Amino acid sequence: MTNRYQGSCHACGTHIAAGEGKVERIGRRWLIWCLSCYNASDNSGPEDRQCGNRAYEDACHRATR
Repeated sequence: MTNRYQGSCHACGTHIAAGEGKVERIGRRWLIWCLSCYNASDNSGPEDRQCGNRAYEDACHRATR
């Protein structure tokens, strides 16, 4: 999911304009990632990214087959 509002990257701190990064909800917080940090931190394959939360990618992939 892309970010609706501008902010700073959770990993590197660079400024991210609205719609330019990725967001991820961890607990009650929303984290914004720039695309390079998001891709570097993501160990899932492209087929699993539709599921959103990277922690549950394997269960989601099995459910969507």
